[in-house]
Amino acid sequence: MKSHHVEKLIDFQYSEGNPAVELINLPGGNKMQILSELNQIVFISNGVLTVSYSAISDKKVKDGESILMPMHSPYIFTALTDATVLVMKLNNNVNFHDYFPSDLLAKEDKIDEKNIGFLKPCQRMIEFSNTVKNHLDDGINNVRFFDLKIEEFLFLIRLYCDKKQISNFFAAIYNSDFIFSNAILRNFDKAKTVKDLAILFDYSLSGFEKKFKRVFNQSPYQWMQMQRAKRILHEINYSPKTFTKIAAEYGFSSPAHFNDFCRLFFASTPGKLRKKIRLGLA
Repeated sequence: MKSHHVEKLIDFQYSEGNPAVELINLPGGNKMQILSELNQIVFISNGVLTVSYSAISDKKVKDGESILMPMHSPYIFTALTDATVLVMKLNNNVNFHDYFPSDLLAKEDKIDEKNIGFLKPCQRMIEFSNTVKNHLDDGINNVRFFDLKIEEFLFLIRLYCDKKQISNFFAAIYNSDFIFSNAILRNFDKAKTVKDLAILFDYSLSGFEKKFKRVFNQSPYQWMQMQRAKRILHEINYSPKTFTKIAAEYGFSSPAHFNDFCRLFFASTPGKLRKKIRLGLA
């Protein structure tokens, strides 16, 4: 554990325990950061927490709610009470079309950005969570068994949630070519430029740009800049690093260039952004 203001921040790692499912107990007043190379579903088994990531700050979640966390996206959970969360990691080979017809996953015309990746309580999912907790308490640690339980949870979403809930929940990670997009999400941070990324996927630059725009509905350059901006915003808001250190880690040649980037993407300076979060105004 390491200091994070007046609370404790736990950097949760998946190095031990079941690689498919984890049950985490978080005492009230503690913070936890989760960052993974897999897409994950976090189910709030009990307690009340706030979740912060990217531009979303201190969104309250409670018993029975689910959160979809895209890979490589750091999330900060703060326990307002003693809380227990069930973390289910989605294998990179998961094909959502095995569980959902494409029309259920298709994005709605109007999506509430603040509710993307959130699912309201459902009694059957609460019962599912209690059953999985019992299995873990009994010492079961079979990977295939828990992979099947995650598949069961996906089917529960299909059976007990409507189209709007489903499309909104998966909107951050799903599109028509999920295999391609999932591979991009797993590997984009290995490339510094769009050309590097095209080479990594064995495409010509023009061919890669065309396919990328068709799948993500924006150019790879715009998308990579947005991913970079999300990570930078998280560092500004939730890390103890100085702005000079953040700027250096993300390749800015000077603090002035870093400030210009923040004004362009966030319409504010790093100092004002951090102050807003510290004062609880974001």
